[in-house]
Amino acid sequence: MRNPVAGSIIIGLLLVGWQIAAVADSDTQERLQVALDPWNPHEIRLTGNQLTVITRERRMTDQILRPLISTGVCMPVFTGAPDSYLSGIDEIAVLNIHGRQGYIFSGGRSECQEIGGLPMNDLEMYILSRTRMHTN
Repeated sequence: MRNPVAGSIIIGLLLVGWQIAAVADSDTQERLQVALDPWNPHEIRLTGNQLTVITRERRMTDQILRPLISTGVCMPVFTGAPDSYLSGIDEIAVLNIHGRQGYIFSGGRSECQEIGGLPMNDLEMYILSRTRMHTN
């Protein structure tokens, strides 16, 4: 025979876990809005393990990508963001206004932590070595 109390507890735990994940995502979203404000992105999306930044640029270049990653997306990691910031993110897509051309950086929070400890002359190579082009 089923135990209705155990079922209620499981459902309650699942709901609490979902709410915690939603709060973490909204906190990350808010921090990204502030960190990326200088670039005035068209859209910021968190979908599964990917963060997508749709810029207002018609054509993406690595000159836009590098500072957007290093001093934009990663900056909250250097300034004391909670561990939930970028948790679960494995890729950061930086795309043009149409979402059809750009770059995908393979990394998330731990790569941002590495970026924070790099000397400026190694930063460009680190970011580009973990980046691939994206076209639709």
